[in-house]
Amino acid sequence: MGLNWRLALRNLTRNTRRTLLTGMVISLSTAALVVTDAFILGFMDTTVRSATRMYSGDAQMHHRDFLDERDEAFIIANPDHHLDQLAAAAQVANATPRVLAFGMISSAADNRAVQVTGIDPEREAAVSKIREAMTAGDYLTEAGDDTQILLGERLADLLEVGLGDRLVVSVNNQDDGGVDQQLFRVSGLFHFNARMLDENMVFVLLPKLQSMMAIEGVHEIAWIMHSASLASERDLPLWQALSTEDVTAQGWTTLIPQLASMLELTGASMAVIGGILFILAGLSVTNGIFMSIYERTWEIGVLLAIGTRRRSIFRLILTETFLLAIGAIALGLLLGFGLTIWLAAVGIDYGNMEISGVSLAEVIRPVVDSRQYQLYPFWVLLLTLVAATYPALHAARIVPARALQKSL
Repeated sequence: MGLNWRLALRNLTRNTRRTLLTGMVISLSTAALVVTDAFILGFMDTTVRSATRMYSGDAQMHHRDFLDERDEAFIIANPDHHLDQLAAAAQVANATPRVLAFGMISSAADNRAVQVTGIDPEREAAVSKIREAMTAGDYLTEAGDDTQILLGERLADLLEVGLGDRLVVSVNNQDDGGVDQQLFRVSGLFHFNARMLDENMVFVLLPKLQSMMAIEGVHEIAWIMHSASLASERDLPLWQALSTEDVTAQGWTTLIPQLASMLELTGASMAVIGGILFILAGLSVTNGIFMSIYERTWEIGVLLAIGTRRRSIFRLILTETFLLAIGAIALGLLLGFGLTIWLAAVGIDYGNMEISGVSLAEVIRPVVDSRQYQLYPFWVLLLTLVAATYPALHAARIVPARALQKSL
């Protein structure tokens, strides 16, 4: 070890209390950066998964005018053709057709306006988590009675019904413009922990709802990708390949633009948090080094008086800062990693909180990412050295004659 490094290490141990306090600020700032970034990644992942993988899918296909008009007459006339296209697409994992109807559901106790969704049970189970959300009864089956209906537990409580009870479902008939009413039997209850799904949606067999509405096509085809991140690419060639004059394919960032915008702001908030932490750590480092220089003003004056070059003094101060930062950053990374792993195991439950219309139905689990242990330590070290530059310049410019007038 060179003389400069030995002197730097010795100077750090001369006042261990100040060194520990300054290092603690750097360590805690590093740990806070790691944990905050891990939390934001986990928050974004949970929010997107709650918005897509729970029910809606990573992407959807509709008639070009359906989303704007919400007119049940705008259907995808040949869903089998589009399902074959999706099955042949390398990026697509699974797809499912749906029929969507605004309807009324009535029991002996109450009636509610709901979205009645017709699904293909097997295809739907490969895209959404309806089957996994079942808490009582049986999931829909094509081999069973076509009057099966699935309700959310909350909706069942509001209607005061249970398994096996009868309900009347009313939807618009697109053929004669009237209302078609059918009697259904509650075959299963589900719980998503999301108000929109648990209180305002019911699921029936797709052919049954097509028959009630007098339509042959579907309103929506939803699918999930092998890599969920692909669905966030607005210019993905898949959208153009699947879209036609009558049908448009879109990812979740287009279907839920408010959520995409919110997540962009969430990502930008990391830069703000990082900037604040860097400023606090930088001020602490600057103050600690200035105090160290003040205590050693006489020594520095002696070194300069006997011919030590000013750049050597400057380099010595930066070496001290470098050694302090390396140790503090290493400790901060260990602390940040430990906290991240603990929070990931425990989870952070936001209950039924809704963000941009999306209910956080799952606990948030911070995500470990390589940049947290590669990029952030580099920036903390760099900015710590930058914060030490001004005190180091001050030490290098000390006038020996004035410094020697100070007593020990």
